[in-house]
Amino acid sequence: MLRNEWLFGLILLLVVWTLPLFPGSASAEPMTPWEKARAATFAKLGEVPRPDAPLKIGTVLVTLSNPFWVSMKEGYENAAREFGVTIDVQAAPQENSVANQLNILENMVAKDYDALCAHTITARNLIPAFVKAARKGIPVVSDNRVDLAAAHEAGAEPITLGLVDFYGQGRLGAEYIARTLSEKGGGKVAIIEGLPGAPQSEARTRGAKDAFEAFPDVEMVSSQPGNWDRAKAFSVTQNLIQAHPDLAGIQCANDIMALAAVEAIEAAGKTGRIMVVGIDLIPQGKEAIRQGRLAGSVAFSPFVIGETVARAAIAAAQGLKIPEDLEVVSVLATKDNIGRLADWK
Repeated sequence: MLRNEWLFGLILLLVVWTLPLFPGSASAEPMTPWEKARAATFAKLGEVPRPDAPLKIGTVLVTLSNPFWVSMKEGYENAAREFGVTIDVQAAPQENSVANQLNILENMVAKDYDALCAHTITARNLIPAFVKAARKGIPVVSDNRVDLAAAHEAGAEPITLGLVDFYGQGRLGAEYIARTLSEKGGGKVAIIEGLPGAPQSEARTRGAKDAFEAFPDVEMVSSQPGNWDRAKAFSVTQNLIQAHPDLAGIQCANDIMALAAVEAIEAAGKTGRIMVVGIDLIPQGKEAIRQGRLAGSVAFSPFVIGETVARAAIAAAQGLKIPEDLEVVSVLATKDNIGRLADWK
């Protein structure tokens, strides 16, 4: 009897010692918001087999002058290492270089990649390259910013992934501004849009407008394009402050423009008097939120988008069907939760 009790005790002790080694154990480190978002996105895509033969994938991004797209490039590169494939990532010089971006993708089509990934600047600027890829039987993975009706009419069949709810992002950021101002009696607000015709800009603008209009004590006085450009957004903000000295909030379509708006506000001596919220949570945006200069940013992971689109292209090159309901999680980053988003990328 004593021997049995001794054996039971020894087994129990071994279990306690080894418990931290198992991911599901109580002592395992909890996943961060970024890790949870990444795991949930990959689960929707499903298992992607490692290719038996070498694969070469061409990818064209919008630009590498914005840290958001640099992070996405790093996501592509991480997927390339994980799956042992070659991914050639190129980008246009600026976020409005529509002709240059088309030229890059058309050159990739001519080089016979096994699959292509394309993040289009406007809804239609890459359709001619999509058509050429379709004629050569090269699968193209893109996102839902593409005008699918126009693509199909032209003879292209891109695989479009949902990935990001741009409308929801604009609404999420603007609601934060409107709710905060409403608690203080309301105020005047404005929107700095991205590039006219860019689907993500238009959707984010619609979301922001709907959010502002839902608050009776919040008055939207202006909505102007900033063209994704820092200098342009700085100038727009200066003009807004001159035209509306009592302006209380600005929703920007990305962080580059939001940071420019903050700089214009500080230059005008109105630090802390105008809330600014951006979208993308680029590293400079994170730091500005920590410093209290930027009120917030709608975060979604460009790194995970790069990984996900790369995985989808690897699967498509192997003839697998890609689910259409893929999406990444968007989170509002503010001074209250920025400490929990340290690894967000």
